[in-house]
Amino acid sequence: MERIRKQKGQAAVTDALFFLIIVMSLVSFMFLFSSQYGRTVGEYSTSKYGSDYATSALKTILYSSFSRNDFPISSDEAEVDFLIAAIKEDYAFNENIDYFKNDLTLSVQSVMKPVRNSFDYLFFIRVDSTPFSFPYFFISRKEFTSVYDEDGIFIESVDVTEKNYLCNSDNSVTQQDIDSFIIFVGAQGQAVSSISFPLLSGSTKEGIVQLVLWTPKDFNETESVFEKLKCVSA
Repeated sequence: MERIRKQKGQAAVTDALFFLIIVMSLVSFMFLFSSQYGRTVGEYSTSKYGSDYATSALKTILYSSFSRNDFPISSDEAEVDFLIAAIKEDYAFNENIDYFKNDLTLSVQSVMKPVRNSFDYLFFIRVDSTPFSFPYFFISRKEFTSVYDEDGIFIESVDVTEKNYLCNSDNSVTQQDIDSFIIFVGAQGQAVSSISFPLLSGSTKEGIVQLVLWTPKDFNETESVFEKLKCVSA
């Protein structure tokens, strides 16, 4: 009788241990699932917000107005025009963007200012010639001054510097170089629009305008994928 009671006791303890293992496994699974779910939702929200903002920002940049004669737009003396019309006019003369490059840069920076603390970004115009040409290519990013311990392990960021660049300075950048950089930084939102450039000869060249956003990434100007973009300070 005593032996039977011991066996029942051992069986009860074994059942309790199995039950405890099952409960602990379920708790661990629920914890991992909830934490991963929260992370996934956060990444999706950031990406969705970045994509929505990029789409709206690109439209605003393309159809923004500016003053051709440097008077304030609100002034009666201002010669107001669409910036994209001036850019096309600029390109038609020598198949490059020179005269209105600064106006375009100021417009891009102005439109992107509301999300400047959350995202870095690039904006470029590509003309579908053979090979592709990039008459305008702008990048705005933040560079971190970080502290590392003696083993090279990151401790903290102590300073953040905003840096702006005009890229493709030697006209050697390729679409592959840009794609590699976008993969490296991890795009959180992007928008593309087609564009046509009428030439003085009467022909037309097609192209695209693209805006890409990403959460700030800690790298410096010697990073190989960045060096290939041939950027100079703007």
